[in-house]
Amino acid sequence: MDVFPTRRDEHIHMIAVRGEIDLATAGDLLLRLRALAEPVSGPILLDLSQITFINFAGLRTLRAFDQHVTTAGGSVHVAAVSLPVARLFELVALHQDDANVADPPPLDAMPPSAAGRETPGVCAIAGV
Repeated sequence: MDVFPTRRDEHIHMIAVRGEIDLATAGDLLLRLRALAEPVSGPILLDLSQITFINFAGLRTLRAFDQHVTTAGGSVHVAAVSLPVARLFELVALHQDDANVADPPPLDAMPPSAAGRETPGVCAIAGV
């Protein structure tokens, strides 16, 4: 995993991250992002377009970085994402909307031919 500044001036501070973000690299990523962001003086743009893999450990790291920067008076914005990052963000958005999705009917109330199939309007993601 590589982390490097791509642009820094009085208006824009952009940091690019390349490679895999998982449990093995998350701690190092947070340290490197914090070091590159100091001193926080405005918006920070993250270029995540070169991420080849990211899991929830990576997401927690990005959230921790956002909290750190926000606490210091700055802000973090994602400027670009790769397909793996986009997929993870989509899963997170689906999970957050889970509270707004109606519960499926109990299996014993469904006709035998419908058991085991997805019900329209019901989120099929569990335990995310």
